[in-house]
This record gives sequence, C-alpha cells and structure tokens, in this order.
Amino acid sequence: MTIQAKRNGAKQAGTKNRMGSAARARAKAMVLAVGIALALAAAPPAFAAGPRAAQPNAAAAKAAPATARAGAGAAAAMRPAARMAMPADGPNALSRLALAPADAATAAPVEVRVEAAHPGPVIPRTFAGFSIEVDAASGYYFGPAGNPNRVFFQLLRNLGGGTVRIGGNSTDDSCWRPRQAPHPQGCHFTITEADIRGFARAAAATGWGLYVGVNLAQNDAHWAAGYGAAVARAMDATRGAKLLGFEFGNEPDLFPYHRLYDHVFARPKDFTVADYLKNWHAYAAAFHGQPVTAHVPFVGPAICCQWLGHGAAGLRDFLAHVGHQDLNLVTVHDYPLTHCGGQHPTIAQLLNPGLAARYAARARRWVLLAHHYGYPIRYGEGNSISCEGQNGVSNAFAATAWGVGWLFTNFRVGMTGANLHQGSTVISVGYHGRAYYYDAVEVTHKQVGGRIEYDNHIWPLYYAMYAFAKNAEGQRLLAADVALRAPLRAYAVRQGDSGPVTAFVVNHDLSAAVPVRLTAPGGERARLLLVEAPDYASRDVTYGGVKFSPRTGKLAGQPQWRTLRRTGGEFRFLLPKAAVAIVKISAR
Repeated sequence: MTIQAKRNGAKQAGTKNRMGSAARARAKAMVLAVGIALALAAAPPAFAAGPRAAQPNAAAAKAAPATARAGAGAAAAMRPAARMAMPADGPNALSRLALAPADAATAAPVEVRVEAAHPGPVIPRTFAGFSIEVDAASGYYFGPAGNPNRVFFQLLRNLGGGTVRIGGNSTDDSCWRPRQAPHPQGCHFTITEADIRGFARAAAATGWGLYVGVNLAQNDAHWAAGYGAAVARAMDATRGAKLLGFEFGNEPDLFPYHRLYDHVFARPKDFTVADYLKNWHAYAAAFHGQPVTAHVPFVGPAICCQWLGHGAAGLRDFLAHVGHQDLNLVTVHDYPLTHCGGQHPTIAQLLNPGLAARYAARARRWVLLAHHYGYPIRYGEGNSISCEGQNGVSNAFAATAWGVGWLFTNFRVGMTGANLHQGSTVISVGYHGRAYYYDAVEVTHKQVGGRIEYDNHIWPLYYAMYAFAKNAEGQRLLAADVALRAPLRAYAVRQGDSGPVTAFVVNHDLSAAVPVRLTAPGGERARLLLVEAPDYASRDVTYGGVKFSPRTGKLAGQPQWRTLRRTGGEFRFLLPKAAVAIVKISAR
C-alpha cells in the first residue's frame, strides 16, 4: 500500500475515531487543570503566595533547595540545578510582572547578573529532542528508507545529537500486522516493514537515537513483542542506528477515555496503576523472552494527567513496584496550557513566568520521586498548548521565547532531556480537523512520478531548539538573576569550569524594547546575536538575521554577531521587542 493510500485510509479511520480523541483530550485538559490547582495548593513554601512572593530573587533562591533536600543519592546531585531555577522561575515572576507597561519596563536599564561561583551540571548534548507521532514519523518526518525526508534529517543534524521518541496517541492506534491484533478495528494505521526500515535509516543518517512506542491498548504482549522484534532487527541491520528503548503505551492514565472504536475503550473506568503494572510486566516478560529484544531498555510510564496529580501518587505507585529489571528511564508528559474545552490561550499567558514556576513546582516532585527510586527522568512529550496548539501563539515568536525558557526550566528541575511533540498529520489532522499549530517543523508531501516530495515548514519553535542546542548544550549551567519586576528572563551557561560564558536574555515586554546591563564573569569583549521577529505574534523569525531554508534545512546565510565591550564592568545593549539575546563573553 502506498503512503498516500495509507494516509487516505487513516484519515477515514481518524474521522471515525475523532470523538474518542476529543474525549481523551478533554479528559487530559480537565485532569491537567485539577493537577495545576492541586500543585499550587500544595506547592513548597518557595512558590506559595503571600509575603514570600514579594521577596527579592536572592532570597527566593535561598529558599528553593528545601524541596531538593527531600531526595538522596541521585537527587542530591541535582540540588544546584534546582537552586538556580528560582531567579528566572521564581515567585517574583508573577503574571502582573510579565506584562509590565512599556514606560515602567524601559524607564531605566534592567540589570542582569550571571554568577559563576557555584556552577551547576553540564547540559547533555542530547537534551533537546523530538516526540513524533508514529504515523507522521513513518510517512512524513522520516519517510520510507528508499525515499527519505533528507531536509528533516538535516534539521535534526543542525541540533547535534539527540533523541526522537516515536509515540503519542497514535502509538495505541497503530498496529504491526493488524489482522493478528485482538481488536483489528482499533488499528487505524498499519506499520509496515518499509516504515520500520525508514525509522532505522533516519536514526543512522542523523546519529539520533530512537525511543519506540509499542501499542499497549490492544493488550497483547505476544503480538506486541513481534513488532519489537521487527524494530530491533531493522535497527541491528542498519549501521549507526541506535535503539534507545521501548515505551509501552501512551498516557495509560487516560486509557479509560481512549476509544479504540465505536464504544470499545482501551481499559475500563476503574483501571488502576496496579492493573497497568500487570500489563507492563507481561509486555516486559515477552520482550525479555526474545534474544533480539532482550537487551533493549524500557522507558515509561509516559503518563500525563490522572497519575501525576494528587502529589503524583500514581507515578509513585508505579515506580515503587515496577522493578529496575523492567524500567530504565522514567518519562512524563506535560502541556502547560490547553486549547481543549473552547479555551484560547494568549501570548500573555504563554509568556507569564508564573506558568514556568508552577510547572517547576510539579516537575520537581516527579524528579525527586524518580531519583528516590533510582531512575533518571525525561520530559518525554510536551509542547506549549495541548489539543493542537493555538494559532497565532504556538506557531508564533511567542513559542520561540517560551521554548528557550522551557528547555532551561526542564534541565534545571532535573530532567535528562525534553522531547517536544510534533502532531499527527495522518490519523486525524487535529482534534477538530485543523492542523497542529505547535509543531517546530511541519511536514507535508505529494506524490510526483512515483516518488514522495516533502515540504518542510520550519516554524518559530525550531529556532528555540536550535538556539538552545547550539549555544547551551554541552556546557555548565550558571545562575542568572534579573532585577525584581523586570520583564526579562535570563539563563546562562559556561564552557567547562573557566571557559567563555554565554547568557540568554529574553524580552517578555510585549510592547517595547528593553535596555540591558549585563554583569557576567569573563573578559572585556562579548559577541551578541539576536533571535528575533517583528513582534510576538509573527512567524517571521530570524537567527542572527538569517532564516533556515526549507529546501536545504540549513541557515540561508551567515548569522550576524555584534561586538560588545565591557563598560564600567557591564555589557550594555538594547534588547528589541520580541527578541532573545545570546551574549557570548570571552574568557579572561
């Protein structure tokens, strides 16, 4: 069957299943809202409302490590990262401060300080990654082995090393050998040998490792293990391809809302963590029982909502009983805002620093739980706004500014990486028949002379991923502080223990440029590059004045750096509206 034929068939099946997808999305949004409320109610003192919220950043930073002290061993190693999260994500960054009037924000230069006395851990070179739906990965982002999407491969290589998680809702709607599945009516996309070879080819061509999702909704371990074996064989046969792990199911805490077809749901309403563990262990045993998959790690539980609320009780119960022989890496999902239920998030809401602070409070609980049980943890799937994103927000420069901060925030709370999700373009184009607006890269294609021609649209979020990967990964995290009530956020890293320092300064003032006074260790010279757009609602983003070419996947020109000189111990510059400044300060 051709890719186009599969797409047409999947679209018809997706229409039939869309009500189920919408129900899952509404449930996800509802549970997420409740979870945020609970997180706020039970937040550690550093995030509580009241007198402490008005403290200067330095005082807030001192209060932050209280939550980090709860863990031991691996958790102790993350204390510097947790402590340094406060200056940019702390309580003095409330909603009323994010959108300060232009005259108040620009009346005087804003002081940004970078401290190097207590450097944090090194950001992994594989930190910024992608999560791509199964159907979209096979037909669009990767393509079949004989007709790959080479431009997307280049876009991956631009980010250095990394990981792609092949998963999402389509994990449990896609089937390998659907006729053998317990519920073939629930197989809305067929995974073929060509698709699997395409996965392996993509991994080998880019050097990126793959986490591969496995259908758990069908609840047949023997059948699923056949798919695992096919993936492992293809990866083993492709030189340079790296299979990092299998992930059993997607967001099982929403399985009672996941409609396989008609009125048949993936699990009953009383589905519990204990029930899920039985499914997980059965799958793990089946995969362990095959020589070709016995060595491949398992990652999960890929939960998002029900089991991350109430103090993350569901995650705790899973980790307490799964066992290290059946789990190697913890993965969780989170979208800070939602388009579900008729909501229309705004740029102001996305850039509200309180949004990151609330997420950080929740995420630290997950990290501490994972470390307590001896596991690393990864932000396995997420993006700016769930339910396909918000047009004019998720696909605008607002997503660039949000993305830079979100990547730093996830590292500082203790995540080993962050996979930003790309929506499905095959099974159902959005929960409401629209395109996904939060993609970093959107891929469409057409058949020309028996071959596939890909059209890669490079959206603002990709510029955030590139800026972070190019200028922060592989370097030590430093503390960066911004003056109280300033409409800026700042982050910093250093090459090694005494190398050049790089500062990121993001303008959150929606109406005006902001003069900046940057104090940071290092030499007397610095270079400044701007990632910017005409305004926060614009899609016209540039990196150092140049854009990525959709024909080559490379920057169409040389990025422009401006030289700065230290004056009075500071570097001074004007940060335009809708801009991220990257300042590289020479070593002494």
